[in-house]
Amino acid sequence: MLLIVASNPAIDRTLHVPLLEPGRVHRPREVHLGAGGKGLNVARVIRILDHPYRLTGCLAGNTGNLVAELAREEGLETDWHRLPRGETRNCMLFNHDQGDATVINEPGPVLDAGDWDDFVRKVEEMAGAARGVLLAGSVPPSIDPEAYAGLCRSLARRVGRVWVDSPGPPLAAILRDPRGLSLKVNQAEFSEALGRPLDDPGRLLAALRSVLGAGAALVGITQGPQGALLATADGAWRVEAPPTQLVSSVGSGDSFLAGMAVAWDRQWGVPDSLRLAAACGAANAESPYPGRFRTERVQDFFQKCRAEYLG
Repeated sequence: MLLIVASNPAIDRTLHVPLLEPGRVHRPREVHLGAGGKGLNVARVIRILDHPYRLTGCLAGNTGNLVAELAREEGLETDWHRLPRGETRNCMLFNHDQGDATVINEPGPVLDAGDWDDFVRKVEEMAGAARGVLLAGSVPPSIDPEAYAGLCRSLARRVGRVWVDSPGPPLAAILRDPRGLSLKVNQAEFSEALGRPLDDPGRLLAALRSVLGAGAALVGITQGPQGALLATADGAWRVEAPPTQLVSSVGSGDSFLAGMAVAWDRQWGVPDSLRLAAACGAANAESPYPGRFRTERVQDFFQKCRAEYLG
């Protein structure tokens, strides 16, 4: 079983508008409501891949109740941690004809130290039955990034394989001491966290190897339509993204993470693990809603993906 930790889930409200312009009234032609956040997207894809998982996260208020209900209606395997106060966040996703989706994310509820400690205890208890843990998504704004990084490292010592995809200050804290962690991050987030440009392939590979040298078990970098890189102690690999009919890239990085974690848990080799991850990301890009695509599309893209060893 893979345990998915979503400390800051959301309600995703997806609106389809032909044209998105500031200062105008927009009337969507379609509205979709769903339980959202990176952890929920990861759970959906792991389920698509028919792999055992369990999802936990912090829920608060009426919005949290709605997240739980929508996840239940989807049939997701969940065990939520309820907060005594606050309100789970809402996120707005605008799909339009001008290109990729536009996203507005609220920050999320405020947790005090006791709330966080209770959640950590729940995660550690659930991790005892897991073969791996995935921590995905943003962190509630009141949580110290170092405390989050500490939870990640503690789980790595207890469980073994711990995957982390949490951008912003939590990523910066993790990169200061990535020992034992398997990191998935997109190139822009990686560059921001390190505080330097990584637009040159040589610089990017050097940065990956420096994080490995600091103790990370694995580092995966997604690059959108350019594909992805994966580095371990045995070397680095690159996969090109297969051509897709882009609808929305929202959730493609989450789908990549889910595919990688499932392949790793099944003890696939690095090249095929990277191919499955890229195939999941590509299949997601064709869908208007994150983590909702057919297994057949993953299989199609898997056959088209090729992993190249870089040394």
